[in-house]
Amino acid sequence: MKQSGILLHISSLCTDYGIGDLGPEAYRFADYLFREGHKFWQILPLNHCGYGNSPYNPISAFAWNPYLISPERLVHDKLLEERELITLPHNDMVDYNAVRKLKEDLLTIAARRYLESHDIDKYIQDNAWHLKPYLTFLKLKELNGNDKWYEWPHVQRAYSEALYQEYANDPLVREAAALQAIFEDQFAHLKEVLIQKGIKLIGDVPLYLSYESAEVWTHQEFFDLDDQGRRLSVAGVPPDAFSASGQLWGNPIYRWDRLSDNGFELFHRRFRHILKFIDLLRLDHFIGYVNYWKVPCLENKIPETAETGGWVRALPEAFFGSIKEEFGTQRFIAEDLGILNEDVCQVRDSLGLPGMIILQFCFEESVPDVQNFPSDRFIYTGTHDNNTTLGWWNELSTNSSSRLNLSVFCKRFLPQYELPNADNVHQILIDIARLSGCERMIFPMQDILGLGIDARMNIPGTALGNWQWRMQRPI
Repeated sequence: MKQSGILLHISSLCTDYGIGDLGPEAYRFADYLFREGHKFWQILPLNHCGYGNSPYNPISAFAWNPYLISPERLVHDKLLEERELITLPHNDMVDYNAVRKLKEDLLTIAARRYLESHDIDKYIQDNAWHLKPYLTFLKLKELNGNDKWYEWPHVQRAYSEALYQEYANDPLVREAAALQAIFEDQFAHLKEVLIQKGIKLIGDVPLYLSYESAEVWTHQEFFDLDDQGRRLSVAGVPPDAFSASGQLWGNPIYRWDRLSDNGFELFHRRFRHILKFIDLLRLDHFIGYVNYWKVPCLENKIPETAETGGWVRALPEAFFGSIKEEFGTQRFIAEDLGILNEDVCQVRDSLGLPGMIILQFCFEESVPDVQNFPSDRFIYTGTHDNNTTLGWWNELSTNSSSRLNLSVFCKRFLPQYELPNADNVHQILIDIARLSGCERMIFPMQDILGLGIDARMNIPGTALGNWQWRMQRPI
């Protein structure tokens, strides 16, 4: 039996505080999913965002984004008083500066009250492997006025227990730890509600880590860096459907040999951390676990495009062998978009990992035989990296192959629509997904609502102006 779900990041929920959060609107959205018969809610990474507010460029691969904490839930848990709440005017875009200004004061009050009644030292110790470096990183970031750890004073350029102990009793450190504990409390409560409604949560884990992150600072030996911490190579992808010159991400490349020698502990801990709260985990840029695009930094200079890179094989057999031993493979989805080769497909299929099909890409060359699509694939009208379906349609030229092939498809299989147009194309792609051989379908909320390019979540290859869309009104 086919199952469907909605792709909607937590930040896109409509709240009174400028950004979606883990509060009442998340519960209302769970009610909506239940009413409509959906079985999945797919979200983006929930990590503490860094440059560009991107959930795929966080300052920690573990720490949660405190700005997604719900003020209403803080009132419910007696960490805030009703009179202390301050709201923001409703807007269909997240104004991150306004959100930070509003929420930082509220979160500080809540964190201090939490510390009065909870043993934060035990929480820190229970999560010491990732939490102590993150807390120390935040403090040093504040002291130095930036997160460019490779420019900090020499004694601060690598994590140590001594550094943590130097700042362990600092108010910023203890309050930041309290916010992590509060986030987990709120997330766990939302997860209980989803379980009761039979809705599975699909999470997402980025392959690469931000250069300016607590983990790269702490575990420099696992990355392609020189003795001063400068990048010797960076990640990206060659020219593809998203960018004619490729995408230069700038993340440091992993030293897979050293990760292997360490038993891939960094990844085991990352997966273990998020799988406490979600049911299925999308492995972002799955291709990079098999072979990755490595762009050299000549004379320590970041190149202008990714075109100078080359493919390098990772250690997929050793890596996935260790992952399978601890986690099995039933809880992973391969984000296998991009330049697939036989090696990538073989690794994916040998593990039995479901891949992804994006309908916006399926009409470029021919009329697809969607009924024979593999049943184990997750089919999407689009993802957070695509334009909305309406935006995609409006940007196609009148005589484009995608428009012509979609029209032919409708005549054959969806005659009730006569011809695709701006009023019905979002529903057409949803219906095509339902006609396909795929057993699981995910629809971005923007496509459910029939929204255009203004509701696009992300434009790959651009650093700023993304991750801002949110619903204008509660569902």
